[in-house]
Amino acid sequence: MAHSMQTPELPAWTTVDTHRAFGNRWLAVEIDTVELPGGERYEYTRLVPGGTGVGVVGLNDDGEILLEREYRHGVGEVIWQLPGGLSAEGESLQDAGLRELLEETGYAPRVIAENTVRYLGSVWDNPAFGPGVSHVFAARGLERVADPERDRQEFLTLHWATQPWLREAVRGGEIRDRVVLAALLQLMLAGWASAV
Repeated sequence: MAHSMQTPELPAWTTVDTHRAFGNRWLAVEIDTVELPGGERYEYTRLVPGGTGVGVVGLNDDGEILLEREYRHGVGEVIWQLPGGLSAEGESLQDAGLRELLEETGYAPRVIAENTVRYLGSVWDNPAFGPGVSHVFAARGLERVADPERDRQEFLTLHWATQPWLREAVRGGEIRDRVVLAALLQLMLAGWASAV
């Protein structure tokens, strides 16, 4: 039986005005003038993504997980991550995740069914900065069906990781991407991965 924590309700801030300081295909920077619970006004900067994020934990028949290595200029490092990206207007989240998986890796699930593709949940990208959210799916039985069709700025390599290696990479701090960390936990809670 789940237990909930009893916490007092906290008042929300009131948005008085919003203006867009910058915007492109990937994100917008918006400045909110807000009224704090005590009545004081404050300027708050938010990052608004250009779409809803999707990521896919892809598993092969041996239970290994498909990871990408890619340089991410925002942190100035090559990092471990899952295949994923942004959903297109009118595209279902599952379709977006499977499309991104195919485009970036050339892999797809052998069969798309309830027991091979599963929605795991979502994670806020950074709730202090804005409303960005990434939805995570798991896909079993991946097989190579095409050559990747990556965007011109995507330079990445693909790696099949065992679950014991993943656990150690998380414990040792080698994997720090929020979507990968959340996806692994969600995968374990769904019973599709061994416990840490």
